[in-house]
Amino acid sequence: MAKSVPIYKIESFPRHEQHALFYMTRLEKLVKEFKGIDDPHSHTFYLLMWIRQGSGSHTIDFKTYEVAANQLYFLTPGQVHSWELSTDILGYNLFFEANFFRSRFGNRLHQYPFYHSHQQMPMLTAADRQELFSDLFSHAYEEYERQQVNRADVFLSFLHLILETANRLYSEQWPGFDTQLFDRIRQYEELIEAQFLTVREVREYAYQMSLTPNYLNHICKKVLGKTASQLIHERLVVEAQRLLTHTSQSVKEVAFQIGFDDPSYFVRFFRKNAGQTPAEFRDSLAHHR
Repeated sequence: MAKSVPIYKIESFPRHEQHALFYMTRLEKLVKEFKGIDDPHSHTFYLLMWIRQGSGSHTIDFKTYEVAANQLYFLTPGQVHSWELSTDILGYNLFFEANFFRSRFGNRLHQYPFYHSHQQMPMLTAADRQELFSDLFSHAYEEYERQQVNRADVFLSFLHLILETANRLYSEQWPGFDTQLFDRIRQYEELIEAQFLTVREVREYAYQMSLTPNYLNHICKKVLGKTASQLIHERLVVEAQRLLTHTSQSVKEVAFQIGFDDPSYFVRFFRKNAGQTPAEFRDSLAHHR
């Protein structure tokens, strides 16, 4: 049975400086230096990954993306990911703690749609901006490596430029977002993330947001094409999938851990939302190993 998924902190990585809230490395170097980095794991920090060259696959919370040149990947703390990368892979990984970004830009981090963990695409194709992103990442890496005066401030400026450039491109590739409604969805998802193990009722979340349940449902349908309760159910399924994949707990134990007193109801719930039973899901993983 699978081992528990490792959760890496920034200080887990080679040559990380003590107390630093940011870290950067070449992807090809990370793959060689960090044993098991391609296996499923999660982080306590935010991640940006720029693919300059190469191919393969990148799985983020059970969705698999085909890796290609000029892609940008975004991960939020807690998301589980793994990859299979070609030997000619080139790129950069940039990690940062939320507080590093918040120190200058306040709540801006939570307004980027690509860091909206469960509902938005965690990947951008940037072929027409390839030169710009390559320059920004290479300059950021140079700043990271050279250890000059006011390094953290300058590095944060590069990070901000990368995220704002990505945000503009994201808006072009996924147009039609109403910013105000998106902010509401983001707020709802943050509440779900903090409380999904104990709060299952849409009306309770709506009350916390000073909205009616019907209006919250309307926003979810308009922005995401999903009901408000679907978002709660999807988050529960992702948590169940993580436990089924990365722990040896029985289906009954997984059910109890995510708040289902009746294991048979949990099996029906999982099948309805994931298209297969928990046991079938676990069997399908074994066949792919």
